[in-house]
Amino acid sequence: MTGLRRVFLTTGCGACLLTGCSNKLEDALPLAERNNHADPKTDSLYAKALAADQAGKSEKAIKLYRTMANTYPGSPKASTARFRQATLLEHEGELLDAFDAYQQVIHRYQSTALYPEARDKQAIVAHKASEGLIKNSFFGLKSRLESKTIVEMLEKVRDNAPQSASAPKAQFTIGEVLENRKKLLPAIAAYQKVVDDYPKSSLAPDSYYRIGHILLTSAAGGNQNQANLDRALHTFEDLRQSYPGTKRAADAALKITEIKSRDIQRSFDIAEFYFKKRQNSSAAFYYQEVLSKTKGGALHNKAQQRLQLLGSGN
Repeated sequence: MTGLRRVFLTTGCGACLLTGCSNKLEDALPLAERNNHADPKTDSLYAKALAADQAGKSEKAIKLYRTMANTYPGSPKASTARFRQATLLEHEGELLDAFDAYQQVIHRYQSTALYPEARDKQAIVAHKASEGLIKNSFFGLKSRLESKTIVEMLEKVRDNAPQSASAPKAQFTIGEVLENRKKLLPAIAAYQKVVDDYPKSSLAPDSYYRIGHILLTSAAGGNQNQANLDRALHTFEDLRQSYPGTKRAADAALKITEIKSRDIQRSFDIAEFYFKKRQNSSAAFYYQEVLSKTKGGALHNKAQQRLQLLGSGN
């Protein structure tokens, strides 16, 4: 298995963000605050927003901060206005809008002191969204976000700081979201990406284990039963080899024993099926398989007894 590939589409103007390209230079490129001198218009608008904020009039403050940041993006107070807009939206439970506002700070104001805090807060918002119901901006009700929306949010968190600890955490959470929504193949790919891209992360052993667990659970029935058992076995064996001494390596050892027990039971059940059908040569083959996989125990003894009845015992 391999990790997911990132694809970047470029144009003559440069890379396009998920939200689309714009003809405005300030929308296409990160924008540091360019004007260091006071501006009566921006100062007045910011003062009104701050007054509403301090008076607890959050809705009014959010609108004023948004207007100020949109209208005067190069103002010395623009990053603060946008950041405060995001913080108030988060406090009000408007997680999607808060996430987008933090993204504006991250994208436009990378040279400001608010950049790392906006990045951390955006990650918190994305993980909140992944945990369950969020407030619907239009009706004040709560609804469950589509997995696609949550995954896109977490992907932005991951890509905003690919070398930080937030990146593997975001990628791992993508796997959890997909697994919880029963999208098992995409979940396996998401966990595999943690292993491939962040092998030194503390979440890598857990990602390995999650892959094996999904495969083992999927092997409960169907035509892919044995194939999934084999894949799960190889995954748990890889986990033990790659991360010896970890808790998940110990957990994997237990799962390996479980899988091998399932495999022996499967061989015995097949042998019993053929035995009842009086297809003795086929039955003997699978009883011998049980003996080759065991050194003792109930199934070993039963298989040996059956072979003696068939005249094939040793």
